[in-house]
Amino acid sequence: MLSTRTVLKDNDLYLVGDHHYQVAHGESGLYRRDTRFLSRYEWRLGGERPHPLVLHERWPFWLRGQSANADVGYTMHAGLTRDLTVTGTELRDRLRVTLYQPGARRLSLHLGADFADMFEVRGWPGGIGPRDVRTCPVPGGVEFAYTAGDGLRCRTLVQATPEPTWDGEALTWEITETTDVQVSVFPLQGDEDPTPGDPGALAREYAALSVPLTLPDPRDQRVLERSVQDLRSLSFQTGAGPFPAAGLPWFVAPFGRDSLIIALLTHRYLPDLAVTVARYLAARQGTKLDPVTLEQPGKILHEERVGELTRLGRTPHRPYYATADATPLFVWLVGELSRERPDLAGELRPHWEAALAWLTTFGDPDGDGLIEYTPDPGGITNAVWKDSGDSTFTEDGKDASGHVAVIEVQGYAYAAYLAAARMYRLLGEPERAGEWEGRADCLQATFQRAFWWPERGYYVHGLNGDKRPLRVLVSNPAHTLWTGIIPPEFAPMVARTALGDELWSGWGIRTLGVNEPRYNPVSYHNGSVWPHDTAAAALGFGRYGLHREAAQVARALFDAARWAPDARLSELLAGFGRDDGPPVPYPAACHPQGWDAAIPLALAHLLPGGEERGNWPRPRRSGRQSDCGAPLG
Repeated sequence: MLSTRTVLKDNDLYLVGDHHYQVAHGESGLYRRDTRFLSRYEWRLGGERPHPLVLHERWPFWLRGQSANADVGYTMHAGLTRDLTVTGTELRDRLRVTLYQPGARRLSLHLGADFADMFEVRGWPGGIGPRDVRTCPVPGGVEFAYTAGDGLRCRTLVQATPEPTWDGEALTWEITETTDVQVSVFPLQGDEDPTPGDPGALAREYAALSVPLTLPDPRDQRVLERSVQDLRSLSFQTGAGPFPAAGLPWFVAPFGRDSLIIALLTHRYLPDLAVTVARYLAARQGTKLDPVTLEQPGKILHEERVGELTRLGRTPHRPYYATADATPLFVWLVGELSRERPDLAGELRPHWEAALAWLTTFGDPDGDGLIEYTPDPGGITNAVWKDSGDSTFTEDGKDASGHVAVIEVQGYAYAAYLAAARMYRLLGEPERAGEWEGRADCLQATFQRAFWWPERGYYVHGLNGDKRPLRVLVSNPAHTLWTGIIPPEFAPMVARTALGDELWSGWGIRTLGVNEPRYNPVSYHNGSVWPHDTAAAALGFGRYGLHREAAQVARALFDAARWAPDARLSELLAGFGRDDGPPVPYPAACHPQGWDAAIPLALAHLLPGGEERGNWPRPRRSGRQSDCGAPLG
């Protein structure tokens, strides 16, 4: 694993480098469609790595740098001015080599390609191993080629001017005067031809991006501008339109839960992106039973991959449906979009109705009215956003088992049922609307009875398979306020606990309280702070009229982004308490990450001076509940 990553990206092509944007070892590489097309891309000047003087990311796809000879000391003998760009079809590297002392210098670009599957790079057990990669010099460069196990031909074509020499390991040039060098790398599959990109046009597109709000503090405005740029950068083209990647560097692929939450956070400002998410996921909705991929009729996918291991059936991601929450989130999103685009309710009706059918059948395997998941042996243990294997457990530290009902998923289902009711009213079917409002009321009653934790003035994490409450202090109940399922009179108590000493770090809400078993501030889900989780709580506070608390949380998240040199929030932060320095980073976090790119847009209205847009509807008080069934257990 790289200690420091750099990423440049456009569409589905991206470069993962070390802190000098070099590809030399480990997980670094040039990636496209879950395949590493270059495993080495490393410049040498006079046989040594150039010494970087400054590296500046002009745009998320464009690096500008100035370097000198190694051991530069007080006097530079040779300099490199570099513009490195990654467009959707090409990596382009432009260097000006300037000699400040007479003589010749050898410039070399060391190259290698292994065509490894993304899962192999990340440590997937039972990978394919070394591949038969053919290396062939071509006019002006070199080509690496590999035929995958399913017959798909993959090529990495490297072309350069002035024409270099290929020595079996590197392209080389003898530099005797100021020289401009350009290298183009084309990652190709099947019968694709090399297609040059247009970095200038892409730069103009970024420069023209509209930031929908103007915040009083320019430092906050910079965070907001970075948010808009990153949401553009993270998107990749699909048949339905641009789709947001979950995060860089490993999640440039369609995800259900991640993309749906991004869309819910940003749809008021980026409605076309949200509509693409809804349509794309609808087109891949489950239609059959598959015990390997966990596909079920009406279910929304978790993750879809197209790399060699998946194409050969060695992974279930074709797509993989191991999620309990994407399906209600899908219905909720379509309902929200239908407020401004009523036609979408009719267009996607077969899909949101199939999703509702899943929620009331496969999603509720024991018929108690709650949405549950069962851990997948050998797959995802916890099919919710806290999806690590150790994130859901009892108060005495034992892993949850059986049909597990986690709190925020019930909130998503509640929001989905009310969304269905609104859409049926749009479609002129008030009787069916009443049916789903009644189901929402019953779910809220069951939820309150089963999840309320009076001793803590809070809610439990969930119910174990034996219906016993998971009495563990976690962030999830605060997150659940976002959905409106919590009765209004209980919301202030939830906020007070979430912002108390055990959960509140000063930067956000810890995923697990400091006095709980398994607490560790540098644990993935057991003590870290996930900004999107905290942002959901902020939106929930605002929804319930807890404006001071909402502003406190929004301010903390913007402050965390302001500490970052690139003004970005990271996927997660370590859960150490806030002092007079920056937040402690989590070592392996995605950066940028889709949820966190969405946060500044979603929360800007909560800051002083922010425009009052994006507010969620006030919570709905329960209606009839007399016929909602017997208590659980």
